[in-house]
Amino acid sequence: MQHVELSFDDVTFFEALERRREAKNVSWRHLGRELGLSPSTFSRLARGRRPDIETFVKLLAWLDIPAEAFMRGLPGAPEASDQDTLAVIAAALRSDRTIPADAAGAIEQLLRVAYTRFRTAPDDPTNDASGTINGG
Repeated sequence: MQHVELSFDDVTFFEALERRREAKNVSWRHLGRELGLSPSTFSRLARGRRPDIETFVKLLAWLDIPAEAFMRGLPGAPEASDQDTLAVIAAALRSDRTIPADAAGAIEQLLRVAYTRFRTAPDDPTNDASGTINGG
């Protein structure tokens, strides 16, 4: 049996929460009321504390992002530099006042899917340099 070193990327998790909260234009207090979480929960997360499992599940559901996105060491999981690239793009989308917040979030989700698809296997014959997807 192969030993796999897994870790939770709490920084990326909190950044995802912050991006989504800003995109929805809600306060931490409002989000806490919506999800049944105390404001201190978000303070702890901001300081790098990890959420308990119930809080984690609620936040994942609200983010609509799979838990694997915040795990490091999983085969095929994005590396930290990948997350940085997506964070830069997401920040640019959020700062563009010509794009509604919900549209910026939708575009970000599309980019995450496309980025994951095209970064995983540059030598894959179904992924050519033209940007089109052949086969499937």
